[in-house]
Amino acid sequence: MIPFFSYDQIKIFGITFYPWGFFLGLALLFSYLILIREAKKKNIEEKKILALFLWVFLGVVIGSRLGYVFQFMSQYLKNPIEIFKIAQGGVVFYGGFIGGLILGWRYIKKNKLKFLEMGDMMAPAIAFGIFIGRIGCFLINDHQGSLTNLPWAIKWMDGSLRHPIALYLSLNGLILFLILKYLKKRLNQPGQLFFVFLFYYAFSRFIFDFLRASGTILSDPRYYQLTMSQWISLLILVILFVSYWRRKTI
Repeated sequence: MIPFFSYDQIKIFGITFYPWGFFLGLALLFSYLILIREAKKKNIEEKKILALFLWVFLGVVIGSRLGYVFQFMSQYLKNPIEIFKIAQGGVVFYGGFIGGLILGWRYIKKNKLKFLEMGDMMAPAIAFGIFIGRIGCFLINDHQGSLTNLPWAIKWMDGSLRHPIALYLSLNGLILFLILKYLKKRLNQPGQLFFVFLFYYAFSRFIFDFLRASGTILSDPRYYQLTMSQWISLLILVILFVSYWRRKTI
């Protein structure tokens, strides 16, 4: 059993340290370094990768915040200025992923890069970023899990034992990164690695969200018993299945 904790800020030598922001920044840094390394192997100009990364980053910031605001629309309609207080927390991975995908696609198209090749390059970087970024989520303990009796459960202040869902998501990101790293030299067709990334993340996220708390003040809204992330995961899985089936039948 893990006693309840929430390290939203830590003071070190008089300096206030924000674990969530720190690990988010670290995730972005490592993602960029992995992307640059892959670009060098393919002889792609570093300045193009930097520009792509910045556009994707912008899309992530906007999309992740809008995704969160969408889930709690009634709350933000009462006080719209709160929408812009992103430093206080409140972001959604899928919103950031979709936002980054849209702006990244526009840059790729404009600069005549190959979308599937870029997707293959970015997949391991995103997976490792998830691993690092979710460590920050775990330290601030902002994702309440469902009830469990497992020995590594977090004991909340009300005495309930709950899954450490952020830790699961972090380790899942690491597993995904290792899988992609293993498959990178074994998949030859453009887009295959990106396909594996999308399938694995969507499928695992759909499963893990069943381990999130429901019916509590900290739980995510449900739509017909599923979270928004689960519905998006299902949509991605359907799109991947249809794309794969059409490719096989054409």
